[in-house]
Amino acid sequence: MKHLFGAMALSLWAVSAAAERPSLEFRLGLDYFTLDQSDIRGLNGMSILKTTPQGYYGGASIFSAALGNGGGFFVGGWEIGKRTAITDNLFWDASLFVGGGGGANQVTGDGLMLRPQVHFGYDFGDFRIGAGGSFTSVSGSGVSSPAFALTFTKPLNLELISGHPTSGFTLRGATQITSITPTFRTYLPINNKKRGGAELQTMELMGAELTFAKSNNSELFIQASGVVGGDAEGYADWVLGKRFLWGTAPLTFYADIGAGVGGGGAVDTGGGLIAAANAGARIKVLKRFDLALGFGIISSINGDFTVLTPTAKASLSFGAGNAETPETVRWQISSGLTQLLTGQNFRKAGATSSASPAMINVDIDVFLRDNLYLTGQAFTALSGNAGGFQMGLVGFGYTRTISDNFWLSGELLLGSAAGAGVNAKGGLVAGYKVEVDYRLSDTTRLTLGVGQVRTLQSGGLRPAMVNLGLKFPITTLH
Repeated sequence: MKHLFGAMALSLWAVSAAAERPSLEFRLGLDYFTLDQSDIRGLNGMSILKTTPQGYYGGASIFSAALGNGGGFFVGGWEIGKRTAITDNLFWDASLFVGGGGGANQVTGDGLMLRPQVHFGYDFGDFRIGAGGSFTSVSGSGVSSPAFALTFTKPLNLELISGHPTSGFTLRGATQITSITPTFRTYLPINNKKRGGAELQTMELMGAELTFAKSNNSELFIQASGVVGGDAEGYADWVLGKRFLWGTAPLTFYADIGAGVGGGGAVDTGGGLIAAANAGARIKVLKRFDLALGFGIISSINGDFTVLTPTAKASLSFGAGNAETPETVRWQISSGLTQLLTGQNFRKAGATSSASPAMINVDIDVFLRDNLYLTGQAFTALSGNAGGFQMGLVGFGYTRTISDNFWLSGELLLGSAAGAGVNAKGGLVAGYKVEVDYRLSDTTRLTLGVGQVRTLQSGGLRPAMVNLGLKFPITTLH
């Protein structure tokens, strides 16, 4: 569950200085390294970017191994840049990514990744393509290489508004966020060998998906999962796909296909690219609550990894409104830096470092009631000699307004942690966090949080956490 909600937060990233319908873009990229320095020969990138009319943009990106034999290498962080028109259709684009991560035994140090890039492209209106170059360096690894870069950028047209306005809601016929879905999956290997030669055993994974749709017959989804039990502690994957729907409420049948990246936990996914297919049925239990059971298959493109995947899902669905009186759902997305205060048992026996990691965090919260919200949080290390240590947490939070400018929140969390020789005791962890938010504007808050996370098995990690970041409230229309 490393990038469980990191991937989900990408799908909703919205930073704005005023209550408005923000301009968002989705970018996919592929870098091919020109130097052979590690098992990684190329990276896949996925970004959600908030743009301005002047061409400036900023947002969140995830990079993961896609070429070579480094499946399981993940990096998350922030990206800023500018697109400049040359003619009506031609443009050039420059940006800088700063993030942290690791995995697949590719990083032995901090895991801080820097990636400047420049590309030239052509604007087709509905999408843009580009080609250029980048330079990627990851501290504590052998990666420090120029790369050929290809990009595909699609402007998004989502039914959302920056901030939490109380009036003026209208639907435009744009793409709606239709559900958020926690998942539990079992991976049943088909005669797979791990990177060390051992047999891959049954894996148990928690995860979630976010779905988008403009019709009742199909939906797009982004899905992420990570190991919380069984074999392969540290494995995680994410998949982008399309799902086709048949039937009418309360019972709906579905089939979907998708592609993405996965790895970690010594699972041999080759370069990291995976493909997936699933089928199943879901039933509406309550107005906004669905249950689903499915069965599918996931396979790596060039590794020894093919698993059968029975899946159980519980969806919080949206869409009860209409064009005249749309339903509104409140969300908040936050990102910042989290300092871990480590102590005894944080690292496995024999570890040579006692440094306390700093981590980038990305959180996404959806409100179930006025004060009660569901939260998902992703953390990835960028310092403290812990490149590749990542956490993914889900849970519930409760917030209270203290004054016009201050809010106080408390959260209970459950999830997974693994990587970088950290003593995760199988990966399943629990924790809590308390936050104080200060209003900077109607759409931006400064947030300060403290808390702790610890393994459910005794004798594992139990660091305290201190977080400083920014929080961005948004409202989706349905």
